[in-house]
Amino acid sequence: MTKELETDSLAPGLSLQEYLAILRRRRLIILQAFVLITVVGLVITLFSRPVYHAEAKLLVDGPSYNLNTVDTTNPLSGLLALSQEQTVETQVEVLQTQPLLDQVTREVGPVSLSVSTVKDTNVIQDGADAGSPRVAADAANRLLELYVSQDADQNLHEIEQAKNFVQTQGALAHRRLTDAEVALKDFKQQYHVADLTKNRDDQIARVTALTDAAQKGQADLAALRAQIAASRALLAQEPSTLPIRLAATNAEITTLRDQIRALQVQREGMTQPGGYTSRAPQVLALDAQIAELQRRLAAQPALTVSQSSSPNAAREALRGQIIGLEAQESAQAAQAAITARKLEQARAGVGRFADWEVAQNRLTRQHDEAEAQDRMFTDKLADLSLREKARHVSARIIERARPPGAPVRPQKLKNIAFAALIGLFVGLCLALLQEFLDDRINTTEDADRLLGLPSLGHVPTLTAADARLLPQMQGLDPAAESYRILRTNIHFAAIDAPVRTLVITSAGPGEGKTTTAANLGFAMAADGRRVILVDTDLRRPSLHALLDLPTVPGLTDVLLGKTDLNDVLLEHADMPGLMALTCGSTPPNPSELLGSRTFRGLVEQMMDMADLVIFDSPPVLAAADAQILASQMDGTIMVVEAGETRKAAARRTLDLLRQARASVLGIAYNKMRVLDGSGYYYHYHHAPLPNGKDKRRPSRLLTETTQGERE
Repeated sequence: MTKELETDSLAPGLSLQEYLAILRRRRLIILQAFVLITVVGLVITLFSRPVYHAEAKLLVDGPSYNLNTVDTTNPLSGLLALSQEQTVETQVEVLQTQPLLDQVTREVGPVSLSVSTVKDTNVIQDGADAGSPRVAADAANRLLELYVSQDADQNLHEIEQAKNFVQTQGALAHRRLTDAEVALKDFKQQYHVADLTKNRDDQIARVTALTDAAQKGQADLAALRAQIAASRALLAQEPSTLPIRLAATNAEITTLRDQIRALQVQREGMTQPGGYTSRAPQVLALDAQIAELQRRLAAQPALTVSQSSSPNAAREALRGQIIGLEAQESAQAAQAAITARKLEQARAGVGRFADWEVAQNRLTRQHDEAEAQDRMFTDKLADLSLREKARHVSARIIERARPPGAPVRPQKLKNIAFAALIGLFVGLCLALLQEFLDDRINTTEDADRLLGLPSLGHVPTLTAADARLLPQMQGLDPAAESYRILRTNIHFAAIDAPVRTLVITSAGPGEGKTTTAANLGFAMAADGRRVILVDTDLRRPSLHALLDLPTVPGLTDVLLGKTDLNDVLLEHADMPGLMALTCGSTPPNPSELLGSRTFRGLVEQMMDMADLVIFDSPPVLAAADAQILASQMDGTIMVVEAGETRKAAARRTLDLLRQARASVLGIAYNKMRVLDGSGYYYHYHHAPLPNGKDKRRPSRLLTETTQGERE
């Protein structure tokens, strides 16, 4: 229930004016947080040790993106590649190593160092924070100096180590080269390598020549065999005899033709596949003979001839040609066999040189390898010596730090302003948190949202020096004005159903219900009504003390029949028309008395005697008496003390009154703190006029009422 009420108190429907009212109401904690945090920030700033910042810059060699020239075939090449260039980020990490920073601290003093890179460059920037300008500048410079010196020493140390290694390995390589040269020389002298080499070369040349001759002989043999096969094919096609025409023709024509045909057959045999080509000298010679015979044939006159047969001369020519080709084939085959035997013998002779050649090649390879290593170490030693003399450094200082003219911390104005903002923010947060956690009804808006009842009046806080009763107050006293407003609002709240009996109650004790009931009675009586003010708080009566009346006899005595109503009703001396009925003797059973028929009859009797009967009841949460009274009366006013009445208690009070079917007219907002609200109303004071008359002038008084509400 409490949680629900707290949530309601800070509902999203709050207006800007209500938020401002919250800030005004919680201004003390806002001011306290603001002052406290601002003072703390001011003290810390004033007593903080000044910090000076100095910066220096270093240019380093970044990684090279050229092609790698390291000889991958030689494992020593990568080993002896000194001074590998590192990335800028790597060198930044080296600069931030603890040993380097500790050395700077030991040499210069306490200092805070930072290292960073300048974007898209090979420049490294280091910063130093110290309590002295000189220390800050010296620390920034010293860090870079140590790094440059360390880098140079490291490069020199690497070169010296590499030189020692190269010298040691170079001596071993030179000794291996000497041993290889001696071994190769002894081998050549022992086996007469020079003569053997000449003989081997001659033998190899002979093998090469025989190989070429054998290949050529095989090719010629294949060509002859192809010609023989072609000639035999032509021979099979030629007839044994040829027909001869015997006529009165020139015999020379026949002879020429026979010769031409024989030559043509011979040519066809020679140009068969595997034979001569058409441009071979033999074929061209036949062509020339055939052309000559044809020319002569064309020149012969045509004569009458007779026919006869004669042997085919072309067939005989082919047979003779085949015999000649077969003879050539036999000779060529014999020559090829001889060449093959010579080639085998030559190859066997070359094989005898293999043993000493393998040994010589092995010794030669060993000599070449030793010579290459010796040359490599000699070149590398010369390179390292050159590097040692050059003393290349991969980093250099391009900008030295200078002592700063002013500290970078603390920034007094900025720190104080920041502390003030933090204090204000914390104060606002604490104010809202306090408002959220506060279960009290602080404003009329809280009461309106929580209870949903109209606000009938707002009574300011009365101090000990203030008059508590209306007759004692000045006419324009804000409290008197507030009770008159309460009287008027009650009249308007019950305009359709006039109220004759009215209960004044509250959630708990001490919220001002008795004072409100008494002053409301005075206000009603001042309006010309007959009012009876009854103290029905039979457990803790207080009306008699407020009105300075005797306690007994009173209400309980009338209800018990010990006295008559007219005998105990007391009219107030300062307010005609107002009568009071005090509590009387304290009964053991207040609830039974208030719920009895006798009490209801007494109420009717008082209603006949007065226009309005006001009952000062006990708190609703303290006893059931208030519910019993409220259920019997025409209306009920719920008094809420500003800043004290709990929301849960007020809500519970309203629920109990509604359960009793009481007619709750509204809320009387009591003990409001003047000048602590979000609204205002007007009251008047008098100023004398020249003619003796008074003129009323408005004077603005701020109270916790709704802004814009006016009398």
